Amino acid sequence: MLRFCAALAGIVGGLAKDGSFIVEFQGSDELAEAGNGIPVVMMHGMGDFANNPMGMVPLRKLIAKTADAYVHSVELCSDPAKLSGCDTEDQSNGFFMTMDEQVDQFARVVRADKTLSGGFNAIGFSQGNTVIRGYIHKYNDPPVKSFVSMHGVMMGVNGLPQCPMNVTGVGILCRTVDAIVSHAGVYTGYVQNHLAQANYFRDAENLETYRSHGHFLPYINNEVKGKENTTYTENFKSLEKLVLVMAEDDTMVHPKESEHFGFFKDGSRTELVAMKDAPWYQEDWFGLKSLDEAKKIDFHSTPGNHLRFKEDFLLQMVKTYFVPAADVSIVV
Repeated sequence: MLRFCAALAGIVGGLAKDGSFIVEFQGSDELAEAGNGIPVVMMHGMGDFANNPMGMVPLRKLIAKTADAYVHSVELCSDPAKLSGCDTEDQSNGFFMTMDEQVDQFARVVRADKTLSGGFNAIGFSQGNTVIRGYIHKYNDPPVKSFVSMHGVMMGVNGLPQCPMNVTGVGILCRTVDAIVSHAGVYTGYVQNHLAQANYFRDAENLETYRSHGHFLPYINNEVKGKENTTYTENFKSLEKLVLVMAEDDTMVHPKESEHFGFFKDGSRTELVAMKDAPWYQEDWFGLKSLDEAKKIDFHSTPGNHLRFKEDFLLQMVKTYFVPAADVSIVV
């Protein structure tokens, strides 16, 4: 039986004084509501929420100003008809709303926003990238143009670090998560239906059970025989650019190479396989190889732990991938 503890350290909390993740940015709300550039959609990670004044709000303002673009930071409300104004639900749903439901709600939100009707650039943080990836495969209407994944769980996880019980507002969520997984194994219907992180737990030593009982990830990966979906592949291949950013010392996403579409070799929890050597790439399960051969994938890395990137790095990502013909160099 697997004991699940969600990875939140470094995701929830104040802004880092050393400038990592994001430093304070003084801007007006109007910055997120106007602009001449391609609109941008943001998706936060688990334990966070779109209107977090210590994280997502200053990030939204920074991206809006830098890209000269409208920015929509997506909230995940429990009521499908409610598209915003649900901070508490938005935070808890990062744990207890299944990944399929999160993707469906993400789609409802962006489709209801007329500013996004012609397509948009997307940037995700941690688990938020998994939501965006799911949207691209399953919907992509309106389409995602460039997708920047900041420390995103692209190929799943095969190990789950300890949940910070002492973080204000998160401890009770951690205890609930532990109680859910203690009820049964990670691939039981109960856990798969009640815990988002279980939906992308890819046990490399237990792939048969993962593929037969896991929700979400095995399907968007097109690795369930007889359930392959060509639309998922075509939608992914339609991206103009996929930008994968890995935290070099990530202790939250295990293995961290998942952020670059690497993972553990099938049958092992220790031997790693790089993206280009993996079957999902070589056999082009969901369009990854096609995207790469079209020179549409860029790889970057940041020093330090999960979501501990510098503001300057984020600015360079935005200028390079969200601002047309931006002439900037990438420094990490």
